[in-house]
Order: sequence, then C-alpha cells, then structure tokens
Amino acid sequence: MSTIQPNFIALSADRQTIVGCHNLSSARAYASGRVPCLRPFKAEPTLPVWAYRSPSGQYYVQTRLSGVRIDCHNQSTARYYFKNGVSAALVASVLISEVK
Repeated sequence: MSTIQPNFIALSADRQTIVGCHNLSSARAYASGRVPCLRPFKAEPTLPVWAYRSPSGQYYVQTRLSGVRIDCHNQSTARYYFKNGVSAALVASVLISEVK
C-alpha cells in the first residue's frame, strides 16, 4: 500500500510546527493561522450569562454576577454564550469600552 506524499510544506503561524499539505491553498491557510492547531490549549475562565432578546429583535447576553451586557450578532451566538459562558477577557474588554 502506498501513501500519497504532500506536495507543499508550510510552517504554522505560531512557528512551532511544520505541516505537509496537498495543495497551495491549505499551505497558505496553515501559514496565515486560519487553520486551528491540534495542540491542546489552555481553557480560559468563563462567566455564566443569561440570554435575552429585545423587542426590536437584538440579541444580547448579560453576566449573572456583574450585570455586564454584551450585544450578540444573532441568536446562535447568544445561545453559544448561554451554553458555554463568556470569557473573562471579553467581559473585561466590554467593561473597559464602557469606561471610555
């Protein structure tokens, strides 16, 4: 049984891994960082939120502890945040933007 050899070699965006690719577009995707890395990542702390829909149709989530309101693009984003929580970094960036 023979294996197909990759035609292109790409260096990952974090400069840690050399990846064999079968076409130029996938090699460019690895090099630019558009393809996720297979190495494990550190989980960020998340905060629980409530999801709401305003009468005008805008979706947003609100943190349960601090009451910070974060606008969402659509219903799927609000559901994702409700299920998985919002990262502490996102809440901090919203708090900083409200102070300005």
